[in-house]
Amino acid sequence: MEIVKKEKDSNLTNTVIIKEFPSGSISLNKDDETSSGLFQPLGRGEEEKEGTAHQFFVNGLPRLKASINKVQFDDGDAYLSLNRNFAGSEWMWDQFNKRLNLGVYSNQTFEFVNLKMPKLKKGSTQSRTSSFTWQNIDPSNFDKEVGIPNAESLLEDNGIKIGKKSDILAESPSRDGYVAYWEVDNDLAPGLVYFILAFLPIAISSSAYSKPEIVVVDEPVLTRETMFYTLDELLSAGEKDTIECKSSMYFSAKSKTPPTVVNHEIIRAIVGMLNAKGGTLLIGVSEDKESKNYIKKGVKGDFEWMEYAEEDPKWLKRMGPLTPTWEDYQKVLRKEIMDRIGRTYFNSCIVINFEDIGFGKENPVARVDIEPAPQPASDRSGNRHIRFANGTQLLPSDQENEYFKNRFPNLENIERDVNKKVEII
Repeated sequence: MEIVKKEKDSNLTNTVIIKEFPSGSISLNKDDETSSGLFQPLGRGEEEKEGTAHQFFVNGLPRLKASINKVQFDDGDAYLSLNRNFAGSEWMWDQFNKRLNLGVYSNQTFEFVNLKMPKLKKGSTQSRTSSFTWQNIDPSNFDKEVGIPNAESLLEDNGIKIGKKSDILAESPSRDGYVAYWEVDNDLAPGLVYFILAFLPIAISSSAYSKPEIVVVDEPVLTRETMFYTLDELLSAGEKDTIECKSSMYFSAKSKTPPTVVNHEIIRAIVGMLNAKGGTLLIGVSEDKESKNYIKKGVKGDFEWMEYAEEDPKWLKRMGPLTPTWEDYQKVLRKEIMDRIGRTYFNSCIVINFEDIGFGKENPVARVDIEPAPQPASDRSGNRHIRFANGTQLLPSDQENEYFKNRFPNLENIERDVNKKVEII
């Protein structure tokens, strides 16, 4: 995999584009929100202590949903680890699960980590039961060691340097060694360092053990859910509690609604799946009324609506002209989800991609994979839709409260509306 230089996404702050492909990109972005509470320290056997978790989301890797945590304790200690919400190879999860945490150290100017990466023990060969452990990296051979061309350049482009501890510490350390270091106000650096040193090398190694796949939410393994199914597998299963098909993400062509506004049925279906078991929403699939077979018609009709409908002046002023392309199509869908459901849910629970039905990005089926939310989700009006069987509905208030108490038993206070307030354009 060849690394490209940092770029900024127009809708997501603190984002680095790691690799671009014709169908999308691999990127890392830091969540604006943090969570506070008790966390397990880096040292084994220590009791949990107060701290704050910062989350970095990994986007664009096929059949993989993951994020990186930086846990910062009130006493100044910190470390990096894989977040406990994960979907992907079970082998990869086993490598990271409560292991491969990387200590972060600091002085008044810099933060740094020891320059090491997960490796097999010398002389051993990789197998399904192998365990990787932290071992030193040769800085003169950095890219080859981590197995990623241009990795050191990517770090340097993002303000991360490789050097000796003695280069950055006022007093010479008792044991000098190589570190990766960055200025303390470089918010994106910790996540990118862990991605390059640990996450991506293990992800590459996991390709030999891609099955079985699992979904993890906090501790329990839930299911091998729909995000791992192909388009044909999803359609053969038909609509149910975890699968929904829509022919378009827009309203009727006769509507005066601009093509920067998504049909509320799309938002409703996503909220319903967030509040239930998760699932997959397919856009560009219709049902034959007679045979009841699913037809993969794609979203070309939506592209045409984007081209010929009346322009949205607010969108035009902020984002520029809307083009009838997959890139702008997913941009509209992404922004509508963030504005009408919440940025936090988009970052942690939702992946947008496309399925090629023979025409590439000229006429794909849009695919939205949705993981179960960690707390109740609602639309912009505060409605907490729930997916049941092959439909999405609202419950009477007493039944809704009972449902969410059972669905989120560890939440002390179930908020009515948990959406982030964001600027609407």
